[in-house]
Amino acid sequence: MKHSNLFKHLGTGAFCVALLLAPTLAMAQDQGSKAMSARQGFMQVVVWEAGPLFGMAKGDVPYDAEVAAANAANLNALVQYGVDRLFIPGTSKSEHPSDSRALMSIWNQPAEFAAAYGDMQAATAALAAEAGNGQEALAAAVGNLGKSCGNCHEDFRAEEY
Repeated sequence: MKHSNLFKHLGTGAFCVALLLAPTLAMAQDQGSKAMSARQGFMQVVVWEAGPLFGMAKGDVPYDAEVAAANAANLNALVQYGVDRLFIPGTSKSEHPSDSRALMSIWNQPAEFAAAYGDMQAATAALAAEAGNGQEALAAAVGNLGKSCGNCHEDFRAEEY
């Protein structure tokens, strides 16, 4: 009789622990979804600001010094955000294959990831300084930005979801 009561209490205890942990687990899962959504939104704004600059650099869009300077300044301000807050553990492609393109190398090589992001910050600062100085200056600065983006994507982003 003692053993059956013990198992009954253990079962009740486990159930209570599960009830207490469920909101915590749901909140953690919700935080991961929010982080993935936020970083995808962040990257969309990066593309929004960079797109016209790449178009002007290639000659696909007429060069406009005022627009180039504004987009470059916006992009430079944007990348000052601490993106490490958007790359929380548990949000990689390994855990969310259809929702994330973030490779585990972000978490396995944090110094390299930080350095790659630092390269992007430096490239956008240089771009902000040059964007309004003519199409040739813009093209050179956009080329450097493109290299920094490509280097980061090569090591830390999956090609597809």
